[in-house]
Amino acid sequence: MHNRKLLSGMALGLGLSLGLTTTGVSAAGFDGKSNLVCAAYHVVGCADGACIEGIPQTFDLPIFMYMDFKRKVVHGTNKNGEEVTSPIKNFEVTDNAIILQGIENHRGWTTGIDRQTGELTLSSTGADVSFIIFGNCTNR
Repeated sequence: MHNRKLLSGMALGLGLSLGLTTTGVSAAGFDGKSNLVCAAYHVVGCADGACIEGIPQTFDLPIFMYMDFKRKVVHGTNKNGEEVTSPIKNFEVTDNAIILQGIENHRGWTTGIDRQTGELTLSSTGADVSFIIFGNCTNR
């Protein structure tokens, strides 16, 4: 129970870095130019040497996240209805994936989006807590 409370508290501090994707939502041919909407469906959070799994709400994370490639930001709405924004520091489009990286709340995050399926994996790591988020994206 202590680990669940710690992870939930840390997740609130991560804000946008952790809100992601939804099963069954996908789009083919992502080019890294069209903005995306992503929805999370599974999260693994680890702290104090223990990990738990759940849906985004388990960790007080937003379900939907918007990737604005022109403005180089990721944004969404937290549970209090406030918009949260995280700048994209690094952006790379390869033959197979769109890779995004940033820093928020003293943690580094990396997101990989499959260019054909829209499958998303996001990791957010820090000294106190780490998360892996799974989801899917579609063109917005």
